[in-house]
Amino acid sequence: MIDFSLTEEQRMLQETVRKFAINEIRPVARELDRAHDPAESFPWDLIKKGMQLGLGTILVPAKYGGYGGSLIDFALVAEELAYGDTGIGDVFWVTMSLSRLINIGGNEAQKEKWFKAMVEDEAGTFIIGGGMTEPSGGSEIFCPLSDPKFGVRTTAIRDGDYYIINGRKSFITNGGVAKLYLILARTDKNVPNMEGCSIFLVPEGTPGLSFGKVEEKMGHRLSVVREIILENARVPKENLLGKEGEGFKILLECYEGNGVAAGASAVGLARAAYDVAFQYAQDRVIWGQPIIQYESVAAKLVDMRMKIEASRALIWKMAWAAEHPELSRGLSKLGSMAKVFPTSLVREITIQAMEILAAYGFSMEFPIEKFVRDAMLFPIYDGTNDLLKRFMGWRLNEVPSTIF
Repeated sequence: MIDFSLTEEQRMLQETVRKFAINEIRPVARELDRAHDPAESFPWDLIKKGMQLGLGTILVPAKYGGYGGSLIDFALVAEELAYGDTGIGDVFWVTMSLSRLINIGGNEAQKEKWFKAMVEDEAGTFIIGGGMTEPSGGSEIFCPLSDPKFGVRTTAIRDGDYYIINGRKSFITNGGVAKLYLILARTDKNVPNMEGCSIFLVPEGTPGLSFGKVEEKMGHRLSVVREIILENARVPKENLLGKEGEGFKILLECYEGNGVAAGASAVGLARAAYDVAFQYAQDRVIWGQPIIQYESVAAKLVDMRMKIEASRALIWKMAWAAEHPELSRGLSKLGSMAKVFPTSLVREITIQAMEILAAYGFSMEFPIEKFVRDAMLFPIYDGTNDLLKRFMGWRLNEVPSTIF
């Protein structure tokens, strides 16, 4: 029997994050968003508080001291954080997502070392950064063609007990502030891209690791995004995640459940916009009655609410499918639906909220204009929706039936 109710533990987790978002993040998010210097928008104090609450270790298994949460827990946390602010939400869900990547691809020694460092970090500063996207494009790195000249440009050459990494990574969330980076690099340039890449654990302070300027962004301004520069960075062979050539195997396994985070963040932002629009529609009086009494306004609100509820339902189903592939009738292979569907709708929802508030929605005195700016990023990050649809299209034959 289908049951959408949360466990008591999940409700406690949800409530903890919701209080953090409303009481700690919301009061300062708009002011930080307006900082002229993007480096000044990064709220270290809030990040530390959230990490000390355990929000970065939700997906770290309990055996290593983490919360040991499920993908539903992941979605709950990501949604509530984004309700507070999407940029801050990015900092946490990227950390959680990459900890899951370590859990999927790492060996026991790597998990013991890095998960211990995360859970024992009392200062609340152990966040993780990726290292996938390159100047050639985030989609280019996923090139499936057989010609080795396409795909990842960053290289990792074996030199005795080390790998020497050279290359550049672009638009990296948590760049320059993370304690650990997961870098995708080419270990074999003579085979197709999908067969010749590996993932490396690169700690902060590694010689040859440096960073570009903080990117000036339209939205999600409370996250830090930088370029990563690797110039003869020497990394011990023990920091190879999995085996040589298994980079995409690990990444794609992670992607089957990873979309729930970006999708849930989109839902959190959509909820924030809906709540403002719903309250405004009850308070704003035109021609003697609240504007929610007019069919055109009520229809917009209903449309927004349906999109939010449908998105959350899909996210939860895909989270379940990723953790129960044998019961999902192959649906887990289309896990990116959890990202693509909600992020395709969040722009529409925030713009509908702006239309309801009219001139006030365009004014910086109200939060809607920020929500619209934040919404613009969702379809183009964490894998563009167009690319993810293509990947899912290739796998439709593996999931031919819509029967569940």
